[in-house]
Amino acid sequence: MTEQQSQPLKTDHAKPRPSKLAGRTKSGELCKLLSRRSGATVAQLQSKLDWQPHTIRAAISRLRKAGVTIDLDRSGRSPRYRIVSHGADQ
Repeated sequence: MTEQQSQPLKTDHAKPRPSKLAGRTKSGELCKLLSRRSGATVAQLQSKLDWQPHTIRAAISRLRKAGVTIDLDRSGRSPRYRIVSHGADQ
C-alpha cells in the first residue's frame, strides 16, 4: 500500500496586472479614444485597454445600441472607429 502525502496543491494564479487607467473605467477610456478626431483602430484599442478584438467590437456594439453614432472608416490600411455624436446630442 502506498502512502499519500497530504501537501497542499500549488496553484499558480496569474498576478493581477496594475490598471493602466487608474481611477477611470475602461468603457470611459473607450469613449475617449473613439472621440478623437482620427478615431481609433482595433489594434490601438487593444493596446490601450488590454481587451481582445471581439470584446472591443462588442463594446462598440453596446455603444451603438445606447444611441451613440459610430462611424467605421475602411478607407485606410486598417478600419477606424470614431464617435460622430452621442445619443443625447441628437
